[in-house]
Amino acid sequence: MTIEEYKNKKKGQTISNNKYLSGLVKRTMICFFLVISIIVISLLNETSREYIKKYLLETNFEFSKINGIYDKFIGSFTEEEIQPVSNNELLTYSEKEEYKDGVKLTVDENYNINLLESGIVVFIGEKEGYGNTVIVQQSNGIDAWYGNVSNINVKIYDYIEKGNIIGNANNTLYLVFQKNGENLNYEDYI
Repeated sequence: MTIEEYKNKKKGQTISNNKYLSGLVKRTMICFFLVISIIVISLLNETSREYIKKYLLETNFEFSKINGIYDKFIGSFTEEEIQPVSNNELLTYSEKEEYKDGVKLTVDENYNINLLESGIVVFIGEKEGYGNTVIVQQSNGIDAWYGNVSNINVKIYDYIEKGNIIGNANNTLYLVFQKNGENLNYEDYI
């Protein structure tokens, strides 16, 4: 290959790269413009605003459905691959009594709270009457509330396996089980 052939080949590659980058920038700008246009139009229209408010902000999104799809097409961990954090029973308590929408359990001081069922953390914060609360949407579609939790070692939207420790409770642990906003009988789950 001569020097002239090499220069012509490089020149052709540079023109080809420039066309690709130019096309990529144009497509990106068009997509950006379309997204901004859709957002502006939907915010100007009262019906669109109500739809967004109702279905995106007020509706409970069930992560368990996504987990089911994931398990179906990608697969789940086998029992050999899952290493529990604790070898103890998942839930040990000395007394239980009904409390508000669930149950109040008397547990040891600095009790490690093991997750009762695999799921996704959908809430971490204060709930009136329950203190610091972690809500996990379990793989079976049930929301499990763990109240009076300290030393929380999970974050919002973490996927956590059954048996993993989510935090500690000092002498009292509150549990509530809900599905689609309806309270369930706690005795079926502990």
